[in-house]
Amino acid sequence: MIRTGILAFDRMIGGGVPKGKGALFSLGLGVEGQQFLFSALKSARRQERRCLVVVPHATRDAFLAGFAGTPYRVEAGTGIEFFDASVFEEIDAGRAATPESEAGIWEERVDTVLEEHAIDAVFLYSNRLCDALGTCRALRLFVDLCAARGVTLFVEYLNLYDDRHLEEIRATVPFDLVVTAGEGFGNHMFLNYFRVEQVSWMDIPSRPLPFVVHEDGRLVPQIPKIVVTGPMDAGKTTFIRTVSKMWVSSDHEGLSGTPTTVAMDFGNPAVTCSGFEINLFGTPGQEHFGPIIRHLLTNATGVVFMVDGSSARGLDGAQGMLAHVLALDVPFVVGVNRKDRPGEIGEEVVRERIGIPEGVPVISFSARKRDEATAVVDALVGLIVHGQSTE
Repeated sequence: MIRTGILAFDRMIGGGVPKGKGALFSLGLGVEGQQFLFSALKSARRQERRCLVVVPHATRDAFLAGFAGTPYRVEAGTGIEFFDASVFEEIDAGRAATPESEAGIWEERVDTVLEEHAIDAVFLYSNRLCDALGTCRALRLFVDLCAARGVTLFVEYLNLYDDRHLEEIRATVPFDLVVTAGEGFGNHMFLNYFRVEQVSWMDIPSRPLPFVVHEDGRLVPQIPKIVVTGPMDAGKTTFIRTVSKMWVSSDHEGLSGTPTTVAMDFGNPAVTCSGFEINLFGTPGQEHFGPIIRHLLTNATGVVFMVDGSSARGLDGAQGMLAHVLALDVPFVVGVNRKDRPGEIGEEVVRERIGIPEGVPVISFSARKRDEATAVVDALVGLIVHGQSTE
């Protein structure tokens, strides 16, 4: 198995791409998604896998120079072979009149390198080759060669057309993994997204997940909005403060003399769980803040619903607030905050008292303990990504 080196993505697909499988990364126009193959190549070399890079649009030196100063820098030398622009020009200049004959030359030369250098993984930048041979012919050539020799294949394809064009490719070329990268994510137009369209070795839901590219070139998947909500005094602000690197609170002193949130709490960047960067938004707990709570729940990717598990009184008002969450139809978990006090309410009692559906995780934890609080977020990430908890 070859890891892509993008932690969140590798965990989504079961750890990486298995030996002999073919992976297609289809990029939309203007989308920064090249880091998927950059990172996979770097990871393969770290795993001491022998690689062939087919890059018809650039020379070997220009390709490698593009990594300088980024986390994806790789060195030329033993263990990495290239078919670069010079090879493409040589074959293209000497070809016979048909794409079929040129495809035959490519097939012979690639297969020879796979055998002579015992290649483990091929990284194909396919567009120029697709223009010369025809898209499906070029892609099928590499898929068949790699499958026959048990070589893992990574393909980057710039989709200049539309979704229908990608469907034609998928219907003709038997890729095991298909990932698309597009522009914009819901109301977050500044984010690009990726979607796992198919994966042959496991079952995961196909849903878009945004990503950002940091200044140093790292691609990091994001979950832009997890809302932490629940009745007052459940410990929502403490929870966000515990798991966040930076946080901002709108606490004012409440009637009880203790701080109470009157607008929202915000953790940014909140947590890195399972390789995702996550933003947390905390809501007020009082029922009369209902309009603010409903507004903050809008466009949530997932919800942590918190209750005070130290006494039965902590469940007051929880059922009504839970109705807002159920109406969203998004993944959520219920966190029962023990507050490290005696008299903890059991998880089954909480489930029955406030009507939590079967299949929704109910997790007892302390909002003051970072490992326990982070585990709650991690369970929610498992639901968002795989449709099941990671507990």
